[in-house]
Amino acid sequence: MSSSNPDSTIREFNVLKQICDPGLPLDSRVIVGPGDDLAVMLAQPPGEHADDGLRLLLGVDQLIDGIHLSLADCGLELAGRKAVARSLSDLAAMAARPLATLVSAAVPVSFTDDQAMILFESMKRTAEEYHAPLVGGDLSVHKNPEAPLCCSVTVAGVAPAGGEVTRFGACEGDGIYVTGCLGGAWKGDHHLNFRPRLAEASMLRAILQDRLHAMIDISDGLGQDAGHLVERSSLQIMLDADRIPLREGANLEQALKDGEDYELLFAASGEVPDGLGNCVVTRIGTVTARLEDDAPGVIIQSADGHRDVATDGWEHSA
Repeated sequence: MSSSNPDSTIREFNVLKQICDPGLPLDSRVIVGPGDDLAVMLAQPPGEHADDGLRLLLGVDQLIDGIHLSLADCGLELAGRKAVARSLSDLAAMAARPLATLVSAAVPVSFTDDQAMILFESMKRTAEEYHAPLVGGDLSVHKNPEAPLCCSVTVAGVAPAGGEVTRFGACEGDGIYVTGCLGGAWKGDHHLNFRPRLAEASMLRAILQDRLHAMIDISDGLGQDAGHLVERSSLQIMLDADRIPLREGANLEQALKDGEDYELLFAASGEVPDGLGNCVVTRIGTVTARLEDDAPGVIIQSADGHRDVATDGWEHSA
């Protein structure tokens, strides 16, 4: 995927900054509002006593033919799988346990019943594989013959009170770590066949506990997503180019910009394991204080010097 179009009239992150303004008032039941991977809220109707044992986490993501994949190249089974898996990856990003999945799809007018069922069955299998059963949804048909397949997947999860991991808790001196390898997800089939890091996130939370300060899944590129970890703070992330683990055949620029890796990027203090089961964990940087208010949020250091990479990555634009 290419980066955003400089001539566009709409820019994803400009719009999201307004929607996700942390100064906007929220319902008293909302603990984490717009701006993170998932919303976190008390599971209680208005006026009723809260259950302090669990928090409800909710998120939604889209998959659109021509943006997130090419249906002509990958087929409906992989499209259905990816639609669900990328939403489940948001649950992993906040160390939540999957609870349920809902899906909606707007299919091309040329779709047959059999094609719709292939898509649905793939979504259902993927959701059940990760213990997030598909419990409802909606189906509509485009009237425009050129309109692409569009899927929207909502996931619900749970976490113990205070157990969710947000994007915004990084502290000065934290190490920055990543699971697995990065880059080149579009060149092979990784972006279609990745496994959401739900088990690894659960292990991290159990091992590190309160030392796991912030986490995100890498969907828009390492540079862009690292920037999200410090965008509401006076902190900066310094990345070491030589430490970034690259997928076979990938290069550093692909790791920074391409996205679709769906690996966990997290900030933690103290000792961090170098593996979680069969998954490698690598320290790739450090959280530091910004020396100036307008200093870049993410700097990468290499033998060639250092540069700002906080906006390197994918952004939807028109």
